[in-house]
Amino acid sequence: MAQALPTCEDVSAEMADQMAVHVAAIEQRLSELDKAFASGDGDVIARQAQQLQMSLAESLVSFRKAGQAGLDPLSEALRSRLKLAQSRVLAQQAAVHRANAAFERTLNVLLPREDNNSTYGKLGQSPVAKALNAYR
Repeated sequence: MAQALPTCEDVSAEMADQMAVHVAAIEQRLSELDKAFASGDGDVIARQAQQLQMSLAESLVSFRKAGQAGLDPLSEALRSRLKLAQSRVLAQQAAVHRANAAFERTLNVLLPREDNNSTYGKLGQSPVAKALNAYR
């Protein structure tokens, strides 16, 4: 007995289901990354960020396949969930940038840069000062 070929609606529904699974995976990875940031463990943060990146890459492949098939697997609900995920990523990115800036400010206080061009920096180290010291 011959099997019926899947209709366009069946394929579109299947693609929509796959995208829903991918969006849920992205949301889960973002939640895990939030927990990793809260823990402050660099190894866990790196691992969760890598897993988020892999989830994003997998969803992009599925989305491209759907686009090549001429389908739009993203419902309005999935689009809004992805926009929310995007805002979460931007918030996490801003938090990382703020932490990095605070870290750099702390390092600059603890380990100031040596400035050879300052007015009073390294007195006696200029070529003229060395030449004058040679005659003393």
